[in-house]
Amino acid sequence: MKFKCERDVLAEALGAASRASTGRATNPTLSCLRLVLADEMLRITGTDGELTIEASVLVAKPQEGVALVPARLASDVVRSLPSGAVDVEIKDGQVKISAGSAKFSLPTGADGDFPKWAGTIGGGATIPSADLSAALKQVVRAASTDDARGVLTGVLVTSVDGSLRLVATDSYRLAIRDIPGKVVDEGTRVVVPARALGELQRLLSFNETVSINITDNDVTFEVGPIRLVSRLISGTFADYQKLIPPTSPNRLTVSRDELLDAIRRVKLVARDPVGTPLRVRMSSEGAQLKMMSQDSGEADERIDATLKGNEIEMAFNNELLAEGVEACSSETVTIDSSEPGKLAVIRGEGDERFIYLLMPLRS
Repeated sequence: MKFKCERDVLAEALGAASRASTGRATNPTLSCLRLVLADEMLRITGTDGELTIEASVLVAKPQEGVALVPARLASDVVRSLPSGAVDVEIKDGQVKISAGSAKFSLPTGADGDFPKWAGTIGGGATIPSADLSAALKQVVRAASTDDARGVLTGVLVTSVDGSLRLVATDSYRLAIRDIPGKVVDEGTRVVVPARALGELQRLLSFNETVSINITDNDVTFEVGPIRLVSRLISGTFADYQKLIPPTSPNRLTVSRDELLDAIRRVKLVARDPVGTPLRVRMSSEGAQLKMMSQDSGEADERIDATLKGNEIEMAFNNELLAEGVEACSSETVTIDSSEPGKLAVIRGEGDERFIYLLMPLRS
């Protein structure tokens, strides 16, 4: 195999595909990228067996072939080269990469059966990449990072009233985001690993639109020259709609940035900022934030806010509260509440597309 390609184009493709490879697998081929060159099209594929990313690039002076190359090393080498054309030749168990006066000779990847490409090509519903990127930024963070928690490590993808809906929860908070447009059939409910969607978010800048195709076992996202395929998570996702309060008697309206700044300041006194409750008193005088620590003292700050309803004090995990407020896209946010021990509902003022529900801590 032999070809020539611009460094930036090749580095981008290798970097994208290598994010699906893994160096921890018992199968050494999964730490490699599979290169397939036919005509002038080079397809670069990385996979860990659950997630697959394939990047396609046009190359010059091709000599067709198939080879495995070490994923991280090949990607790092190409990225380090000076800008301009890169020559790659693979033969006799060596990957020869050169640009200008820089020359590398790397071993080819481990022998073995590379997993076959999965997924669907073409035929998917298309939505703007910017819309999906904004939604993933708001929702993926709410999924659990504990692999033992099954479907909670994924994001529910469904359709509600003609819109694509993304839902994620880790049992402590719940994020819901709607994207206009019919992308999946009404009644479809599949759970996509949050890790796969996190990687997808990195790839959405490759094209203005993204195509989504869901089958019984996997989901395929096509973003320009990049395809990402992920297995779906089996299991039943929680009936999240029952958790959304129909109405709340209390509503606090506050500046998003002022609230985030206040949270960051008051948590400085906590040696364990995650485990130390952040107390928020909502009253006609505004919002008062308070944290106390036996070792580091206490912090208290009041910020301007408007309350409709009754005065109430709630205790939150400050990190989860800050993430919910940060995820809102409006300049002001609303926090709806009923009782100190019940879910608080956080929204960007005037934005009905995103809802963030947060379970308060016990006082």
